Amino acid sequence: MKFFMKMERKIGKYAIPRLPLIMTGIFIVGYILSFFFERFYPYLLLDPAMVVEHHQYWRLISWVFTIPFNLSDTLSYILVPIALYFYYYVGNSLEGIWGKFMLNCYIFGNLILTDIAVIVTYFIDTNSTERSAYALMSSGLSTILPVIESTRYMLLSMFLAMAVIFKDQTVFYAFVIPLKMKWLALIDVVFMLYEFIKFPYLYSRVVIIVCVVTFGIYWLINRNRTGRTYQQYKRARAFKRAVEEGKRNRSSENVEEPPYGKVRSGAKIITMRPAGKNPIHRCAVCGRTEQDDPNLEFRYCSKCAGNHEYCSDHLYTHVHVEE
Repeated sequence: MKFFMKMERKIGKYAIPRLPLIMTGIFIVGYILSFFFERFYPYLLLDPAMVVEHHQYWRLISWVFTIPFNLSDTLSYILVPIALYFYYYVGNSLEGIWGKFMLNCYIFGNLILTDIAVIVTYFIDTNSTERSAYALMSSGLSTILPVIESTRYMLLSMFLAMAVIFKDQTVFYAFVIPLKMKWLALIDVVFMLYEFIKFPYLYSRVVIIVCVVTFGIYWLINRNRTGRTYQQYKRARAFKRAVEEGKRNRSSENVEEPPYGKVRSGAKIITMRPAGKNPIHRCAVCGRTEQDDPNLEFRYCSKCAGNHEYCSDHLYTHVHVEE
């Protein structure tokens, strides 16, 4: 945990913001490629035989553009957009709770572990060549389910993490059936166990193992971390929306914003704090200040011993300081 906090202080500023939205856009591109460019689409698949034997190393990254759910019938054309929206909601919620750096580590860690695992599996599984993507293309694209659905297990891993945080939160499956997060996660675990037994190849099973291992690593890092409740998360989002709405209202009314650190009172400008090089606020976890990101909000924690100030990303996720 301490090592992760040090890494966040050093390289946290390079984390990609709004990663769930980017991932959703990538999946949409994947559906377009699979539907309109059927001959090009197989070159995106994570096929370890083609990576090792034919040096097609781009597949280690391009598999992210593969579709997580198959469009097999008319009903799937309705359910797939709902599923993508649901997982976007899951990723967006995790980013709000963990912060963008933790979510980046979770997703990219899953991607790297999957690449390593399937390459190692290629040298272990003697049937690797027989299940090559090109060997299976003769019998149709739908036969490469283990290759295509690697992205689906990455999404399931995110959902397991979400279910641990909001285990008692009720969601409406397909906008109709009310289910608690923990029961929905249990259904997914049983389904993954069934697929793990059903799949004939070691490659198919190792993708499921990576999904569980990624979640396990997250649990080990965060097992002593105090997370905020769903009600606190809702209040934080409502506060952020209110601040953004206030900014839009002021801009629409052409109200001139006062300079930073100053308050307009009548015709005079009253300086509240001198504008110097030294920051006013600093997060005790990541070390960021208002100079790094003017949109950051800072608060003091009432449960910590002493005066410790935290940014909005770590206010509810830090470890409380005890005397």
